[in-house]
Amino acid sequence: MSFLQPRAGAALFLLTVVVAFVLGCSPIPEFSEASVEEVYATGREAHQRGDYMVAIEAFRRISVSWPLDERADDALMGLGDAYLDMDNYVSAEGEYLRLLSDYPRSELAPEAEYKLGLVYFKQSKPSVLDQSTTEEAIAQLWRFLRDYPDGEFSDGAREHLAELRARLAQKDFEAAMLYAKSGSPTAARIYLESIPDEYPNTPWAPRALLELVRSYVVAGETAHAQETLARLDELYPDTAEAEEARDLLAVPGGSEQ
Repeated sequence: MSFLQPRAGAALFLLTVVVAFVLGCSPIPEFSEASVEEVYATGREAHQRGDYMVAIEAFRRISVSWPLDERADDALMGLGDAYLDMDNYVSAEGEYLRLLSDYPRSELAPEAEYKLGLVYFKQSKPSVLDQSTTEEAIAQLWRFLRDYPDGEFSDGAREHLAELRARLAQKDFEAAMLYAKSGSPTAARIYLESIPDEYPNTPWAPRALLELVRSYVVAGETAHAQETLARLDELYPDTAEAEEARDLLAVPGGSEQ
């Protein structure tokens, strides 16, 4: 939204903020004499220079004092963004949810939906840890893409989804390898067989099929190994995993069993 020129009566307020910035200070300004336009401008400028506490105070003042102003939804977005930049995910989530609840028809609603997914995405843990937040992020990003498949943030949502799904696939793959090492090939195969079905576009899918081939070769189950190799060749023909799987089944002379 465009900014209005500040009133002459508030010049001292703006001068105080500017002087504080020049001197390297970050005081929380008093907004008692400022207009909504001036408070919003201060919040935007503070956020742009990374002075998040001033930005939060400015945007909070707007949400409390001018909830019906045309900038009220922008203020909630500013609050969420400032908290997100500070890695305060609980507060960021709350502000994005409040924007969606209080201003459901806002033009900022799609962005708030996407950034909710981003909040959960940023809290997703490595594959060896609990993946409940990963699943929450996936669910939120799917909801966003369902409602706004061609929106401004759709490409970013798809990229985050791909990374999150790869993380879940990795967790299943690592579980399969633990079962295999502990002498439980049947349990390992259950995980390995599910990965290409559930996560076909991740790098873990061809690796899972390769390990399935290896498992069957070690067990002397040549027919199952051949069937799995055929699947690997069909789905991922030009991968290093397919080549390695073919080598596992090759006999001296280059033919296959």
